[in-house]
Amino acid sequence: MTDYVFRPVAPADLPLLAEWLDKAHVRRWWGEPADALASIEEHLRDPRVEPYMVMLDGGDFAYIQMADLDAEDDAALDGQPEGTCGIDQFIGVETLLGKGHGPAFMRGFCRQLFERGKSRVLVDPHPDNISAIRAYAKAGFQRLGETNTNYGRALLMALDRQENDRQ
Repeated sequence: MTDYVFRPVAPADLPLLAEWLDKAHVRRWWGEPADALASIEEHLRDPRVEPYMVMLDGGDFAYIQMADLDAEDDAALDGQPEGTCGIDQFIGVETLLGKGHGPAFMRGFCRQLFERGKSRVLVDPHPDNISAIRAYAKAGFQRLGETNTNYGRALLMALDRQENDRQ
């Protein structure tokens, strides 16, 4: 089993994140790199969002963030159980795409969230983002259905603590 390390994003990580956000495979789903980077930079000061670098064999290769959704003001997320959080992530190192790292590090990250008491982890990929949807399904996420969030069209998918405990 591969060991992934999740370390909090530091201001020194922003140039690498800017480089990754400018790559076509990331930019397609994360939008304008400068805007996405500004958002990540804001997360460094927002206690409701936790941004992390994902490390493999001592090197950074991906980004993941967790947002506490209990106080989120988005009608599309109404009805979620207390203790729900959302995650967003991408692999920045292109040579590591398509090798199973996404589902694997998401499982490890979700396991840590459940150990911290979270009851549900939500993801909201765009319905056209087939590779992300496939990765989420491999990580154990179940489809809840399509909706429109504050950020646009999305396929809501969830992983609940008890389902994660069986993996």
